[in-house]
Amino acid sequence: MGIAENKALVERFCSFYGTQDFRSFRDMLSDDLTWWINGKPHLFAGAGTMTKTQYIDMLRTNGGALEGGMTMTVVGMVAEGDCVAAELRSHAVTKTGKVYSNDYHILFELRDGKIVKVREYLDPMHGLEVFSG
Repeated sequence: MGIAENKALVERFCSFYGTQDFRSFRDMLSDDLTWWINGKPHLFAGAGTMTKTQYIDMLRTNGGALEGGMTMTVVGMVAEGDCVAAELRSHAVTKTGKVYSNDYHILFELRDGKIVKVREYLDPMHGLEVFSG
């Protein structure tokens, strides 16, 4: 796939957060996916490296706490070869009425039309603030 197709795949992937369409998420991820999120795992449960199954399970858990899913807005993207760097902004409201709004930088590595490796940077303290207790 070329750079334009890789960027389109990442943009399409990000649009599924609002729909909570887990089948589409799963179909866009390679079976050997590794998804890494910054932070200290002993302080922030979402931090560290996950497999495809673990990532989908985390999405289901977090999505269950939200009213109507989460919007991921693409602020900008830069691509080279099989890598796409995306700046994203999220917005969601929890079932308890808390607003989750985070900024991300995510590096996607693609192979054969699927996402194979991800490095996600966000503010983990905001996630703790909104989703804990």
